[in-house]
Amino acid sequence: MAVLDIEYGKQILEENQQKPAVRPQTSQELEMVLHNSSFGHEYARLKLESTADIIQREEIYERMEACRNAYFAARLTFEQQDPGRLQTIETSILDQKVRIFGVYRA
Repeated sequence: MAVLDIEYGKQILEENQQKPAVRPQTSQELEMVLHNSSFGHEYARLKLESTADIIQREEIYERMEACRNAYFAARLTFEQQDPGRLQTIETSILDQKVRIFGVYRA
């Protein structure tokens, strides 16, 4: 996932605006949300590729959606607080994913 499609992320946030989200306040907390949700999404995607059971696939899709929502909520807040640091973090996430998973998939 590293850096997901920003337009899709904005769409997710707009759809969920009526739901109040608990947003971390510190940049360190926001950074952890970005890392955890990005890697959580990637691991869920890998599990999805090897799962044939329809019920399990639905659960994985829900997990992936939760990770996307968390990522873009944190990204939006971080973008408002420190856009330069956000770019550095997203580059770092991408680099880590390429080293760990061997390929980049958004």
